[in-house]
Amino acid sequence: MKGKAHFFLLCTFIGVAAGWWWTAGRPVPNLFWQAAGKAPELADNGVTPARIEAENIGADANWMAPRSAMNAADGSMGQAYSGMPSAGVISYHDGIMKVAPSVVSLYATSSASGEAANGGGNAISQGSGVIVNADGVVLTNLHLVEGRDRITVVLSDGRSYPALLIGSDRETDLAVVRIAASNLPFVPLDDAPPLRVGDVVLAIGNPFGVGQTVTQGIVSATHRRIAGGSVWQHFVQIDAAINPGNSGGALINPYGQLVGVNTAVFRGDSGAVGIGFSIPADLLAQVVPQIIEHGSVARGWLGIAVDELSYFPKLARDIKQGALVTQVLSNSPADRGGLQQMDIVTAIDGLPVRNATQLLLAISLEPPGTPVSLTVLRGGQISSTMDPSQPIELETRELALELGTRPDDLNTAVNRPR
Repeated sequence: MKGKAHFFLLCTFIGVAAGWWWTAGRPVPNLFWQAAGKAPELADNGVTPARIEAENIGADANWMAPRSAMNAADGSMGQAYSGMPSAGVISYHDGIMKVAPSVVSLYATSSASGEAANGGGNAISQGSGVIVNADGVVLTNLHLVEGRDRITVVLSDGRSYPALLIGSDRETDLAVVRIAASNLPFVPLDDAPPLRVGDVVLAIGNPFGVGQTVTQGIVSATHRRIAGGSVWQHFVQIDAAINPGNSGGALINPYGQLVGVNTAVFRGDSGAVGIGFSIPADLLAQVVPQIIEHGSVARGWLGIAVDELSYFPKLARDIKQGALVTQVLSNSPADRGGLQQMDIVTAIDGLPVRNATQLLLAISLEPPGTPVSLTVLRGGQISSTMDPSQPIELETRELALELGTRPDDLNTAVNRPR
């Protein structure tokens, strides 16, 4: 019995000694030093913090540490990014708590007899909104409140207020309502950097009416267009869960900055998930102040339809950038200014035009009545059926035009997301 005990103790001693020998001199990964803003002590074997990071933390280190804190030449940590969570365990709590009190629930109903006759009765449109001014100005989606005469906003603390629609923009599916309240928590529209593919984002809203909910994902794509949307809808695509009721809610980054308003999800019979769309902050900063001040957005208008050169291989081979005019409306500003079908617009006010979308956006950013100069290439033989083997003779022309106001009956119908 004694021999067995001695044998067990000997095996234990050998195991401990072997373990010490194996790990001696090997640095233990410290998963907390990155966020603390300081590097661990130099290991006895001369391994630098940079090597510790590479060998023991690997790719995770770049995710855990603030970007601006990884720039020291010796591999040590620099000063942490202002506003970045400082705890070793990653959490988005602080960023969420900066914005969550500004995210509201929104309910809209209509007492119109037409709805009741169609069986809709007082059907409720339920979504979310974001307070963008301390005096009760709330940003949301137009499709939630359009055609409805009773709007109710419920704050995150449970207080409920009737709301009045003060303006909207059909092209971007944005609307602004106001409630009779003051000194409210709000989020500014223009303090966030542009989003990049791979950035972490958090969606805050009231899906299905269950209460304020946060979902997390990354940016899957930027400047995304969806079927049925207008040229002014360049969405950020995200994979954070977006459900009915999330429309109009906030999309934020981990630092608590508003980077978008959630507005649509991919719907189809394919069973696809994780494809949501948000209106980016840069577009909000352009549109929302106009809605608040004027009740609508005034955009310059030429009265043209344009297409990409890539659809015309012969043109794309010889002309590297520009927008092809495929239609000119009669008596429109473009028609009066001499622009013709199949003209190729290569510059506006001397600035190069890369593609059709850029041209339309540049026009829309100027108010009606603004004079503009277009540089165009014109050739009588340009057509959709032209022979690619034949040379194209083009001449450059400068046209002076004055932007008009888009007629109401030409407004593009927006996609109705959930």
